[in-house]
Amino acid sequence: MQQSNSATPRFEDLMKKTQKKVYNMAYRLSGNAADAEDLTQEAYFRAYRSFDSYEGDKPFANWILRIVTRLYLDLLRHRRRRVQTVSYDNPLHKDSGEDDLFFEQADNTDNPESVLMDSTLGEELENALRSLPAEQRLVVMLADVEGVPYKDIAEILDAPVGTIRSRLHRTHKALRKQLAKWEEQHEGHIANLQIADA
Repeated sequence: MQQSNSATPRFEDLMKKTQKKVYNMAYRLSGNAADAEDLTQEAYFRAYRSFDSYEGDKPFANWILRIVTRLYLDLLRHRRRRVQTVSYDNPLHKDSGEDDLFFEQADNTDNPESVLMDSTLGEELENALRSLPAEQRLVVMLADVEGVPYKDIAEILDAPVGTIRSRLHRTHKALRKQLAKWEEQHEGHIANLQIADA
């Protein structure tokens, strides 16, 4: 769908205002820069293509976050269908070719983006968020970090508002539990640091 010339500057202005927020959301959801960049780019591409359907009286940020969230959920569904964990000791060979094989190996090294993100939300909260299942992390990111209203989250996730509230309540409990565990594990270390500083 072709956009009129008058819509282009308006879209570009809205994109500039929201790009950082959208990328941060995509990064926190996906957990890596490559997926975050792809999600951000695809979200703006789709938003531009259907910009004539955007209702100007509603916040553009909510609209574009809805798009990036749906793209992320599509990505999760796609990966769940395709990914097969294969042991390095016992690789699986298929006649259909190498494209069907995926090897999962965690990269535990810190990269500059994760260091920056950790400092933004705080290390303990960032770790607690990463420990959540993707769907729970998504609800918290939308509601608590991005401030998206519950009714909009319900629309994004295609669920009743009551379900969103109960999911958020359960997720907050899980986060509190994770944060308490982190505090317990690091209490001795923090006490030692305070004594050393004295």
